[in-house]
Amino acid sequence: MPPRFQLDEDEDDLQKSANFVKASESAYEAVYSPTRLQLRRLVLRVVEWEVPRLAKMQRRWRSPALDRVFVFAGMLGNHTFFMLALPFLHIFGLGVFARGLSFVVLWSFYFSSVVKDYISAPRPASPPVVHITRSPAHTIEYGFPSSHTTYVVSALLYISHYMLNVWAVSGLWLYVLWSVGLLIVVSRVYCGLHSVIDVTGGLIIGALEALVFIFWYEPLDALMCTDPGPLYIIAVLYAALSSMPRSLDPCPCCIDAFCATSVTAGFSLGAWIHVRLPFLHQGGQSDRIAWDTSLTLTQNVIRCVVALALLIAWKLASKPVITSAVRRLFSKDIAAQAPNAASWAASGQSEGGDNACANSKYKEHLDTALTPHNIKCGRYGSYTIMAADENLARIPIYIILPMVVTVVSPVLYYMFGLMPGQYTT
Repeated sequence: MPPRFQLDEDEDDLQKSANFVKASESAYEAVYSPTRLQLRRLVLRVVEWEVPRLAKMQRRWRSPALDRVFVFAGMLGNHTFFMLALPFLHIFGLGVFARGLSFVVLWSFYFSSVVKDYISAPRPASPPVVHITRSPAHTIEYGFPSSHTTYVVSALLYISHYMLNVWAVSGLWLYVLWSVGLLIVVSRVYCGLHSVIDVTGGLIIGALEALVFIFWYEPLDALMCTDPGPLYIIAVLYAALSSMPRSLDPCPCCIDAFCATSVTAGFSLGAWIHVRLPFLHQGGQSDRIAWDTSLTLTQNVIRCVVALALLIAWKLASKPVITSAVRRLFSKDIAAQAPNAASWAASGQSEGGDNACANSKYKEHLDTALTPHNIKCGRYGSYTIMAADENLARIPIYIILPMVVTVVSPVLYYMFGLMPGQYTT
């Protein structure tokens, strides 16, 4: 009897709805450039070679206990974990480090999404490999590179840099940190969600990105806090989102890219505003939210609860309002430009309420969507997700989300006496 969180090998309705019908190879040939096709086929050959070996590994080593361990390990490296953990770094007053680590993790989402959509290589085939996951919808994404590996490796390298060169932390904690990271990376292969080449690709991308941020983030952070900082931030956000490659299949990787890059813009704008509110900082340290041991434990706990409550409230309240506003402003343009082949993907739902129906619609309308004009303009597959009103609404929603932590919460702390007493106006 498989664990409750695991998909049954016999393909129940949940698994069937998660198995997206991919486009044919001839469709890829009609749309992708020769270089893109060559890279896709190279990765695909390696993945296909690995599949029977991964299936054999699972048959030999799987057990209910290991299933639970590795599924839990995967949850430690998913989006939700980082979205809950990163705000506390800012609440605890870690300033530049908090923003730097946030940027490392969030830009990892972006870079892995870009490569995934560009290469468009599928995950290991199931069957024979079993996808062990709490979220079957993730199996419709492309496989190369492993996003978990990308942002876990980049985050670990960035944290290790601070531990060794700034904080002088004991090596024991480094071993603990990297042991957890290794467990997360191995879980991607054990759970059948990635092949070894996927993990290798994620490791390389994550390491390169971490090195860039280790050497260049602090001067970039200072630049973003200068007077023209918001212009730089908007320019980077526009360049990143407008250069997202269109994938033939409606892979939802681009949703991660929109959310992650918008959050980084929000952190930078929040820092830009924060340093211009002198009552929020002490002794010239204008890069951080105030945190001081002069506050009682109760006051500190209240600060954490307030920040998290505001985050949740903004996320719940803003989505319907902003999505409705975007729909009224842009829906006609979107409807005129985007084919109907993958409109379900913007909300994760099809018109009929299940992905299986959307799969058949995508297959049915694929030839219609792949007109010379749509191919030239990149209007196929994931374009519909990018142009959808719900996805465009994510930009303002996720820009403001970190500003709730870095600006709104500190202002409330100040108003209600939750700042250290030496702070003055």
